[in-house]
Amino acid sequence: MKGQDILVLMAVVAHPEVKWTFPDLAHALKLSASECPAASQPLSDAGLIDPTDRTPKAAAVEECLIHGLKYVFPCRPGALVPGVPTAHSAEPLSKTIMSSPEDAYVWPHPRGSIQGFAIEPLYRSAPAAALSDPELHKLLALIDAIRVGRARERSKAA
Repeated sequence: MKGQDILVLMAVVAHPEVKWTFPDLAHALKLSASECPAASQPLSDAGLIDPTDRTPKAAAVEECLIHGLKYVFPCRPGALVPGVPTAHSAEPLSKTIMSSPEDAYVWPHPRGSIQGFAIEPLYRSAPAAALSDPELHKLLALIDAIRVGRARERSKAA
């Protein structure tokens, strides 16, 4: 499984009411036209989405994200950079977990709103897609809290 596969999955989860076409999904996620259909197959093979209508299978998605993601897509905070808030520095966790600004995590991005320690996004287009979709941003931030957070952040994100 690749990072863009999880990005596609999170878009589908963030907007279950939308009947996505591959071109619409690619545009929303800043992916190439071929990346969305390519992501659909491994998600279906893993039992995370229904192969016919691409709807997410909630229990499988939850299990994969909570128990597998930190092993498949581990990350370590990097240098202090400007970027888009993620993990406990972004909503919804930023409202419940009090931390100092010096402990912020960000995806490096020129349009970022804060300084923080760099977290490698699941896929290079994730920050730009998140900036244009608040619901997707929240889900990706929760995923990063599971990937990089301490026990408290991981528990709240789950």
